[in-house]
Order: sequence, then C-alpha cells, then structure tokens
Amino acid sequence: MKLDELFASEVLLWRYVRALACLLLLQVVAPMAVCNLYHTVIAKGILNPVTVISNLLSSCILPTRLLHLVVPATCFVLLARVHIKSYTVSAWVPINRWEKWRRLLSLTVMIRSGLIMLACALLANFYTSLAHPDFPFLVIPCEPGDIMCYKRKSVIIFMGAYIGYRYAYRYFMANGNLVIPAPAHPRKLQLIKACLSLRSMREACDTHGASRLSFLSAICVYMVISIAVSLCNDGLWQDWLVIFDLTLMMMTLLATVLLAITLSLFSQVFHIFITEPIEVPVASVDDGNPEADGDSWRLCNALSSSGLLQLLAFYDLKSLASSDPRNFARRSQVFAISQPGGHPRNWLGIINPSLNLIRRFCERLRRHNCPADLPKVPLPSETMTASTDVNKNEVAKPPPVPLKERVTKFVLGLKRYPFFGYFLSDLPDATNRSIFAEALPVIWAVQALGDLVAASFTEDKYGVVQKNIPDVLMAFTQLQKVVDSLSRVTIARRAGTGESVPTELQLRKALRSAVRSALYIITTTFGTTVLEMQVSSECQGKLRSYLEFKEG
Repeated sequence: MKLDELFASEVLLWRYVRALACLLLLQVVAPMAVCNLYHTVIAKGILNPVTVISNLLSSCILPTRLLHLVVPATCFVLLARVHIKSYTVSAWVPINRWEKWRRLLSLTVMIRSGLIMLACALLANFYTSLAHPDFPFLVIPCEPGDIMCYKRKSVIIFMGAYIGYRYAYRYFMANGNLVIPAPAHPRKLQLIKACLSLRSMREACDTHGASRLSFLSAICVYMVISIAVSLCNDGLWQDWLVIFDLTLMMMTLLATVLLAITLSLFSQVFHIFITEPIEVPVASVDDGNPEADGDSWRLCNALSSSGLLQLLAFYDLKSLASSDPRNFARRSQVFAISQPGGHPRNWLGIINPSLNLIRRFCERLRRHNCPADLPKVPLPSETMTASTDVNKNEVAKPPPVPLKERVTKFVLGLKRYPFFGYFLSDLPDATNRSIFAEALPVIWAVQALGDLVAASFTEDKYGVVQKNIPDVLMAFTQLQKVVDSLSRVTIARRAGTGESVPTELQLRKALRSAVRSALYIITTTFGTTVLEMQVSSECQGKLRSYLEFKEG
C-alpha cells in the first residue's frame, strides 16, 4: 500500500469519523436535548427527573421524532463529504479572470455547492421546527388549506439555501477550504470553546450572510421571486404578504443566525480534527535496508509525499528540531548512524527532501522573475538530427505542431482584442501569489534545518551534519536573494479590494523572516567558522554580513 493511501485509510478516515461524531453531538443531539428540556421543564412545569429522562429518550426513539435525528445527521454527512473532497493545503490564486469564472461554472463546484445549499435548507427547517412547534418539519405535510404553513416552510428553506450559497461561494472561491495547521495545538476542547465565543459568532454571522442587512436583502429577493412566480401562475400576489408576520420574521432571523453559527462551527471543528499533528517515526524498526520499501511509514518518505501528509510531516519535523526538551530523544535519532555500516541515513532522509523542496521553490521564483539568470536550454530543432534520403542528403521536415501548442497560440492571439484580453490576460502578480501560496512547507523546512544545524554543534557527536552545512547555507542565501529581489510592486495587496492581508502575502513575509532567523541562528552558533566552509564567494559575503549583524 502506498504511503498516501496508508495515511488516508489509517489516519484521515478516523479523523473524519471523530469530527463527524463531535459535530453530531454538538449540533444535533445537544439542541434536541435542550429544546426537549425547555418544553418539558419550563413550558409544562414538569420537574420529575424520571419524566424528563423518559422524554429525552423518547425524542430519539419514537418514529415521529426519529426523523428529527436522521435528516440533520444526513445533512452533516453531506457537508462532511463535500469538505473531505474539497479541502486544500495551499490557497487558490486565479491567474486571470477567465480562470475564476471557469472555476465558478465548473460542474464539480456547482454540484457540491448544490449539496451544501440543500443541506443548509434542511438544517434551517430542522432548527426552526425544533425550536417552535408551530413551524412543522419538512417531512411532515401541512394540513389542507393551511397556507401559512406552506409559506413558513418556503421562507425558511429559501433563507437556509441563501446562507448555504453564501457559504459555498466563500468555501470554493475565497479559499474557505484552506486548512493550515495552527502554530500551537492545545486540547481540542479549548479550541472548540474558542470557536463558540461571542466574537466568533458575530464574525460568523457577518461572513455567512446572517447580518441584518443581508437578511433584509434576502427577504426582499424572496418577495420579488415569489410575486413573479405568483403572477406567472395567475395567482394573487397579495397572498404572499402573509409572510410579513412578526413571529415568522423573528424565527427566520433566528434560524439564519443559528445556521451561520452552525456552518462556522462545522468548518472550524473539521479544521481542528483534520490538522491535528502527527508524529512520524524518524527510523523504522528494521533499519537494515531503508531503501527497500519507499512507502514505509517513515519521516523521510512522508517529507517526499504531497498534500496534507507532506504539510503535517514538515510540521512534525519543525517540532522535532525545536529546542523543546521533550523532543530530545527523537532529535538524537537524526544525528545517529546505522550499526553496522556507520551511514547517516536518518539525517540524509531529512535533508534531501527538505533541500529539494527549497530548491524547487527557489527555481520557480527565478524562472518567473529572473529568466535571464537561467541557463539557456537548446531548442529541440537544434538537438534533433535531420532525416536523410537515399542519397544521404538532409531533408528538412518540420516537426508536427502539437494540439496543445496550437490552442496556446490561438489563445494568445485572442488576447490582442480588448474584450478577450480582459478575461484572458494574466494578472500582474498572480503567478508570484500562486507560488508563495505554497510556501508553508518551505518555511517549516527552513526553520527545521536551521534548528538542526545549530543543535548539531553540541549534539552531533558523529559529525553527520557537518558535511552538508555548506549546502544548507548556500540554499538559504540563494532563497533569500530571490525573495528579496522581488520588488514590492511585483506582489502587493490590491487596492480597493477591502480584504484583509491575503494568505500568500503573509507567507511571503514569514518566509523572509524564517530565512533570516535560520541564518542568524547558524552564524551565531558557529561563529567565524562558517567563513571557512566551501561556499561561493557571494554566499561568504552574505554570511559575513550576518556575522556583523547587518542583515535586518
């Protein structure tokens, strides 16, 4: 079994199950119990504990009440399924305006957004019927001639679908599906309590469309649609005025607020469970031939993977390399050598994927911003040998043009027209933003290597790290040079967007700080010895400025 499949089946699957069980307990079972207690103790004045407990049990066992448990549970399963299939570990940055519209109109996004809207509509109806007995549940039909019952259901379902639409748009188009491990992980209960604070609830209402302005605008849209449908069916549009009922408006507003808080709590609880740190063993039990199984559960293989597993592996590496005394036993395995043979397999299994990741990231930035500094690659026409005829005379036959290249040329030709150029022209900072959106594992790799190199000064008794310190220093200085060469105009916050600082800009700033901190840690630990290492003259000049504390 491959390492990604092993991680998905052994780790992620149980995290999904625990997150879903926690959400069902918090958002289905707990509200049903609270409402049952209210109707039993406060409304009816029954204080007998046996009667209260029996009513609580009957609310989950009786067939009429079982629907109140099955339908919301199904809704949360749908939401969890969409979150499982749609989360990402790097922010999505559209290269041009057409890419944004293509993502918005894609079949996958539309189907998953429809599932979210359906689940939110059912949940809104569930919470409303649970809180007030005059608002019947969706699966319970209205009595004949009860127009108000139908109107109430339609208003609640529309508002739930509207909140679901706002949530789905933010989730798919505004990086709401981005999962990032938190810097510190206290107990899950403390994180969940923080999600239920008053400030978090207010932010959830403003984000997911449950504020007063959004509520009024949604009601107005609903009225316009309802009147238009009524006029098309030759009905009386005055029948829809019955929804302007104080009780209905209050319950609708309360349902939208509860649904917004529910969605926010659902997303944050899913994030808490999915990004829980993992501890990957540095060395396997049978370390005689580590190259025999490239998919074994080891740190070196996890660092070479992709997606969430790679992100959590680099977070584990950063924690391992820190100066926390609790990590001393694991950190000592990094500086160990194999017996027999004396090979530094553990250290090489860490430094090779880390440096490869840093160099690939640096190469992507150089390729986009400094193409003149890259080595010239000969064209295929210059390297291919020309075909010959029977007289061994060269016959020039142009190679066939691939279909992808034809499409690319056609698109480039359309950019000359203003209308198509507006949608197809690349945004000036989109490529750099998309590169820096994937900088989080690079930041943790830089921090981990800097701490491990500094710790080797006192803990590396075999000297396994000393051979690779020049490679680490040159990779760090080259990365700093490329990142610092980007001007502030190249990647900056767009004016007039009204958004907070984007994730990619925060990661760029964190990357610059991480590289400088790592180089300062190494130079202050080793002192002037770093100038005697076999590095380039440019790297030596940069290290000398660090020794003189001139780098800010």
